[in-house]
Amino acid sequence: MKAHLVFILFIGVSLSLGCSRHRPYPLFMEQAQSCMETAPDSALHYLSLLKDSIRREPEETQMYYHLLTIKAKDKLYTRHTSDSLINLIVKFYNKYGDKNKQIEAYYYQGSVYRDMNDAPSALDTFHEVISRSKELSSAGKKQSADLMARTYNQMGTLFAYQGLYDESLQANRKSVNCYLAQGKKDKISYALRNIARMYDAKHQNDSALHYYQKAYRTALSVRSPHKAYVILGELGSFYYYNLAKADSAKQMLITALKHQPGMANALLVLGDVYRGENRWDSAYYYLHQAIEYGDIYKQHSAYRHLSSIEIQKQNYLKAITYLSQSQLLADSIKEITRTEAIAKINSLYNYGHTQKENNKFQQKNIRYITMIWFLGSAVLVIIGGSIFYYIWEKQRVKEKISRINKLKKDLETQSTAAINKNNQKIKELEIQLEEAKKRNDSLQQEIIQAQKACLETSNQQIIATKNKQSLQEQSLRKSEIYHIFHEFGHENSNTLKITQEHWKALYSEIDAAYPYFRKRLHELCPKLSLLELQICCLIKILISPTTISILLNCSKPTVSNTRARLSKKIYGKEGNTKKLDALLLDL
Repeated sequence: MKAHLVFILFIGVSLSLGCSRHRPYPLFMEQAQSCMETAPDSALHYLSLLKDSIRREPEETQMYYHLLTIKAKDKLYTRHTSDSLINLIVKFYNKYGDKNKQIEAYYYQGSVYRDMNDAPSALDTFHEVISRSKELSSAGKKQSADLMARTYNQMGTLFAYQGLYDESLQANRKSVNCYLAQGKKDKISYALRNIARMYDAKHQNDSALHYYQKAYRTALSVRSPHKAYVILGELGSFYYYNLAKADSAKQMLITALKHQPGMANALLVLGDVYRGENRWDSAYYYLHQAIEYGDIYKQHSAYRHLSSIEIQKQNYLKAITYLSQSQLLADSIKEITRTEAIAKINSLYNYGHTQKENNKFQQKNIRYITMIWFLGSAVLVIIGGSIFYYIWEKQRVKEKISRINKLKKDLETQSTAAINKNNQKIKELEIQLEEAKKRNDSLQQEIIQAQKACLETSNQQIIATKNKQSLQEQSLRKSEIYHIFHEFGHENSNTLKITQEHWKALYSEIDAAYPYFRKRLHELCPKLSLLELQICCLIKILISPTTISILLNCSKPTVSNTRARLSKKIYGKEGNTKKLDALLLDL
């Protein structure tokens, strides 16, 4: 009898616990689930409404709430920065919960590792998703089929990131097959586009073209205009740079932008097409649009193209402006590239020689050895990165100063070369003019005279441009604000105070006289304090350190220490303040 009672009690407790794990979720969680695929921003909003009350829910509800939150953020392309929460979720579903939620948890664990630049862990986790999905029942497999397709897509992206193009092709093909097996033709266009990209990376133009066209036709057939015109824009770029078919490329790009404005890459390529045709106005328009909508890479390329146009038109002042902008962005890109290179080294994983073993003991040994290898690699990367950074930082300022000087020299060289070229043409025209006079060819004389006058005018404009800097400097020294700062700095002017309006006026005059001064200063020293900027501007207008202390209402040692500190920021060591002053005067 007692045994029966114990058995009944055991069954009752078990049923109670089982029911507790399958009770309905809170209303806002149900609403978040229902709109997750179509409106992840709304899903995240519903979840935020449960933020304070979720702690009172059972553990299973809490864990699914956190999984949904990570899912919504992932769909909104919010970058994950920590793996602590997703690891807890995976641990929970490995112990409890249904298999589909477990697999989904593994998928988002892989996504978190992806965002944290841990490619080995991400790929290992995605392999886990595939492996566990294959173990599901028929109903479970059907439910997880979409997740498998997305998993293969993620793996394809990670392989491509590491330059493993064949592996990426294989993963993307499996993604396509998964979607086709589900009858979801509407989801394969981007996977086909990714296959085209890999063939492009492998320099197999015929295959790349085939898949680009297939991706475009597929997107059109399933009535996905957004995807279709994004792909068409990419196809236009491929036609221009890979196939050298400018007319076809232009038609595709114009069509794509008509239906999908603001695509930076399409704008950049179309601007480059018009540049190649010497259609300057159209090139200007699209290149400036690319700057407005594009990221740092597109902006850099656009400024470089604009500089090239101005050089062709002999507008050297504008050319140097665009070139300077391009160089500033190039520095930022260099830093990003350096960071990404270190991340790639950290995430390097030789999947071509690593296979999963069926034996779990062997799997653990492989992972252990891999972990040791990565730890050793990480140590080497850290040491190598530290050495690299020291050398890079030491050369950084030297390169920037050298580049600034080169830009100024290039402008001078280009101007001189243009004048010499024009003078040579003028001499040739003078010879032709004498011959025309001998023939009494009045019409030819007029044409030659007009050509000669045009060249002489061009020389005058170049000389005027060269003299513009000197005139701007003279204008600054004659300006009211220049004299105000010099007069306010006298010892007997303590009753007079420099205001914000005075500073604004000074900045404006300096920008007019030296258009690149503040930009180059911030390039040399990005983290410039207001006091340091003010001191630099005052040195630029030839105000002594003693007078600077009066203007800024601070002690002489403060000015001296600030200059020394600024010199250290720029040169990376305790610098000579006189050297700093000379640099500022030359910027």
